[in-house]
Amino acid sequence: MVPNSQIDMVVRHGDGWRVCGDFDKQEGRPDQDVDLYVVVRQGDVVARGHDVVSIRKEWRFEVEPEGGDFVVGQPAIATAVAIAKEDPAGLEAFTWAQQVPVMQRRTDGNPPPQFAEPETVAGHGELAAGHSISSSLILKKDGAAAGDGRLVWQHELQIR
Repeated sequence: MVPNSQIDMVVRHGDGWRVCGDFDKQEGRPDQDVDLYVVVRQGDVVARGHDVVSIRKEWRFEVEPEGGDFVVGQPAIATAVAIAKEDPAGLEAFTWAQQVPVMQRRTDGNPPPQFAEPETVAGHGELAAGHSISSSLILKKDGAAAGDGRLVWQHELQIR
């Protein structure tokens, strides 16, 4: 399963904007590249971006706002999906959503996100400030089911 990730912030970058984040560092986990798609919304402004990133490194990439420009100092809502290869012959889609700060500039040395212990949930509820909600869906050929053309799936929902 793709390790949990959080979006740290949206920051001004030249004339545009960048989204920045990290994956939860998991000891012994091999490096893996994932396709990462992010959408950020603040009022009527929506920004989208995509990059292929390593799960072992901090990630940063451009997002393109539409409908205006972000307001620094006001929070935004961000959602992301990481798509990874899952062996054997499968894919995993890991999604999450959270509130993020919009900042004029990033300061080196910002602390990495603190990942709380996961809490499994069902139905609907409220998301407290400083928390994120994530979902992992894996679909792959595996075991006896692969022999007759069926696929195996696994789903997990967590609040951190």
